[in-house]
Amino acid sequence: MTAAPTRFLEPALLRSIERIELRARMLVEGMYASRHRCPNYGYSVEFVDHREYVAGDEPRTIDWRMLARTEKYFVKRFEMESNMNVVCLVDASASMGYRPTDRNRFTKLEYVSHLAAAMAYLSRKQQDSPGLVLFDEVIREFIPPKQGQRHLFTILSRLEQTQARGQTALGPVLQLIAQRLNRRGLVMVLTDGYGEPESVLDGLRNLRARGHEVILFHLMDHDEVHFPFQALAAFRDLETGRQVVTDPLVQRQNYLNRFAAFRGAIEAGCAAAGIDYRFLDTSAPIETVLREYLLYRRQRAR
Repeated sequence: MTAAPTRFLEPALLRSIERIELRARMLVEGMYASRHRCPNYGYSVEFVDHREYVAGDEPRTIDWRMLARTEKYFVKRFEMESNMNVVCLVDASASMGYRPTDRNRFTKLEYVSHLAAAMAYLSRKQQDSPGLVLFDEVIREFIPPKQGQRHLFTILSRLEQTQARGQTALGPVLQLIAQRLNRRGLVMVLTDGYGEPESVLDGLRNLRARGHEVILFHLMDHDEVHFPFQALAAFRDLETGRQVVTDPLVQRQNYLNRFAAFRGAIEAGCAAAGIDYRFLDTSAPIETVLREYLLYRRQRAR
């Protein structure tokens, strides 16, 4: 029996974002009426400025009051609003499948799948166009942004079927994804950032350079953040299979120092590139994380 594709949309999560709208900071291009600024001019309720009338302009755009004052024809320009592409890039490599010591917690892939499902649902609800990219060291699945209920359930179904496997090459694969995202929009990268920080940042900067608003959700398991292990153990790299036997009590401080340097390098690089950085621990409730971030964006937009 196959589980329903809506299992990632839990009622508590949906309630937490019901009245919060995701708005872009940037100008976006589009064809449909929604809630986001567009650099094109058209018909809307928000007046921008005037320009002189030229042959071919719609007579209904003529400002007759300006004609009375200046004896010249001017047309009104209004700022259009458009829908926004909201694309979730989900890392589905083997490291995202780490099963924590606390069996009540999600794996990293399950955690980001909940986040991606919620964002797709929210995007569709406010008439934006959700998209999904699943990747490891290659692009495993590319679902272009689109509107509609059927498209939403396609995204949910793909998330449901996804398994953590394979190695990852985050920098190069993000550059490939950037080449395929033709229209500027909001790009959310959900990953544990496995790899060299500079390579990861190169991929993120490439997305940003193409005009996207980029958000990095840097997700780590609670065990990876705090390294709670105490007994002598064998630690295996889920992507390469390499294994090392060590005493975690001896190595704990060294690990925590290197982890802090790794996280700090990515966070600093994101700040320098104008990329939103959010560090997530899998022990944090998903609905709280998402709600706080969306409220932060709404407050900043004001």
